[in-house]
Amino acid sequence: MHLINEKQDIAVSAGTFQSLDATLVPSPRKLNIGVVGIGRIGRQHALNALHHVPQTRLTCICDVQAENLKWAAQHLAPYGVVIYQSMDTMLNHPNLEALIIASPTHLHHTHLTAALTRDNLHILCEKPLAATAAQARSLLALTARPEHADKKIMTAYCRRFDPSYTHALAAIHNGKIGTPVVIRAENRDRFDPSESQLQYLLSSPGIFVDAGIHDVDLSLAVLGSGARPRACFAVGTVAGYSRLGGSGNGDVDNGVGVVEWFPARDGTDGGEGAAPISYYYVSRTMAHGFDNPTEITGTKGTLKINLHPRRDLVEVADGSGLGNEVVRDFYERYERAFVKELECFADCCLNGIELPYGLETAVKGLEIAEALQESLRTGRKIVWDEQGRRKHDCDGQNECDYSDVSKVGNATKAIVVNGVEDGISDGAANSCK
Repeated sequence: MHLINEKQDIAVSAGTFQSLDATLVPSPRKLNIGVVGIGRIGRQHALNALHHVPQTRLTCICDVQAENLKWAAQHLAPYGVVIYQSMDTMLNHPNLEALIIASPTHLHHTHLTAALTRDNLHILCEKPLAATAAQARSLLALTARPEHADKKIMTAYCRRFDPSYTHALAAIHNGKIGTPVVIRAENRDRFDPSESQLQYLLSSPGIFVDAGIHDVDLSLAVLGSGARPRACFAVGTVAGYSRLGGSGNGDVDNGVGVVEWFPARDGTDGGEGAAPISYYYVSRTMAHGFDNPTEITGTKGTLKINLHPRRDLVEVADGSGLGNEVVRDFYERYERAFVKELECFADCCLNGIELPYGLETAVKGLEIAEALQESLRTGRKIVWDEQGRRKHDCDGQNECDYSDVSKVGNATKAIVVNGVEDGISDGAANSCK
């Protein structure tokens, strides 16, 4: 086991194997990558970097949880991956070129800020970019500094790399269904009654910020990063996790949100003046498995993805009827998309290719998801004007107060509360979980 912590600074390097024709055929360039956080999704990122993405070389990971360290010792250390218990120490790992941040959401701001202190370190951060929109805006402003100009910094939205969705998005952008009018996106997880799942939900920033943000990002992929929300409203209920309803955080395990959008102002709406609507249904309590249907209706047609969940193309007809197996969770459904996501990120880092989308899009998506969460908690409709300014005290009928001048997509403004900028965490940079 290659274990390094603040009291132990000895690492055993992995051996290097060279084929007989290595002098004739040069080895392909690989991106030396580390992972912060080896929980559920961090493990998959680590295994992909180690085994499934030819352009990457997993060199190190960081975590503090005993269970995760044990898993890493079994599954990563035999391949020469160095295990750290301090992010500060791991950031000094020799020849480290890129970092995947897969720690809990509330640590993203701290870990990304720490990673930005290192020269020439590219960063792939799991969604959402931060726990709050204010934190995300502060990160966006930080990454815009000249010293970070050559760094590739991307938020991970795996659905953008799924073949079915990339095919659908290409068809939409080529005008196959005309101007998108209604986007119906549903993200429904299988019910998991375990205590660990309940604790995850209790500590999450909310159903729309944690899960529904995928569907918000899909809307931005469909409508374009310049899409402007006009209003949103959300409702929800607690059906499976009774302790969630009594936690006082205002969250639910089944939520429905609606976002109204302004028509495109640059002519991309085809001159038809369509003001799109997005409908989101997010659930944690499906009995059958993971279910993720999407339907996009345009002025000239409709595009449907994932309408019938299935694990494969096998259908069984027997005395009980006709049916098929379904995937158990999101990772099984998007396993290949996670690999393609890391392949794309590595290509961009190694070859100086522009990232497929910028942090501005991730910030806007988080702002909208956060507004849906606020509407869910308060029962109020959230409204913006055409410049992206939030309106307060809106009931959907009367004029609204402009007392808050914060804007969707504003890269420079952070909210200041009691003289402290929201977004600057006082957590230690080595608190990776």
